[in-house]
Amino acid sequence: MSLQSEQGTHGGAFARHNRLPFAIDVATGLLFYFVAKFTDLQTAALVGVAVGFGLVTFQRITKIDVTGGLALFGILMLCISAGLAVWLNDDEWIKLRGTITGLIAASFFIIDGARGGPYIGKGLARYMPYSDIHAGRFAVVMGVIGLIMAALNYGAAKLLTTDNWLFYKTFIDNFIVIGLVLLAMRFARTKPTA
Repeated sequence: MSLQSEQGTHGGAFARHNRLPFAIDVATGLLFYFVAKFTDLQTAALVGVAVGFGLVTFQRITKIDVTGGLALFGILMLCISAGLAVWLNDDEWIKLRGTITGLIAASFFIIDGARGGPYIGKGLARYMPYSDIHAGRFAVVMGVIGLIMAALNYGAAKLLTTDNWLFYKTFIDNFIVIGLVLLAMRFARTKPTA
């Protein structure tokens, strides 16, 4: 048994497998930023939905993983987000849609985690660098991260200008999430049995 399998890691295959979904996440985040910067938040949300549906369609046709495992969940959340952007049609409320969608996503994760993580937790765990992640615990802690990020978005939306909020949402928010997900993986890994 190799050291990697003893430690529960997927090894280099994980990094190669997730390069494209990660690059696409970064590219779509930058697209949202620039569309919002040069038009408005509502247009950026609608462009995000169009790109999301395009990516899922591309993935279904080519069988190339471009969404990182939670394509349908991601599309659902994009549609909710864009629906809120169109319905609210006000920059202050559109900035708060991250809080609203964060609370919705956190609820889905926590409910899935309470059931052992059979859907969202298991789907997301497949894309993590460790093979020994407990799907239920991972889903619950991802739900907690969703609650934290929703609270941070609320604070940023209320305290920052739209331009500063957009910068926070595009650049700073992602680093906070990455740090919290690294902690989540550590918490969610199952302990080796003797």
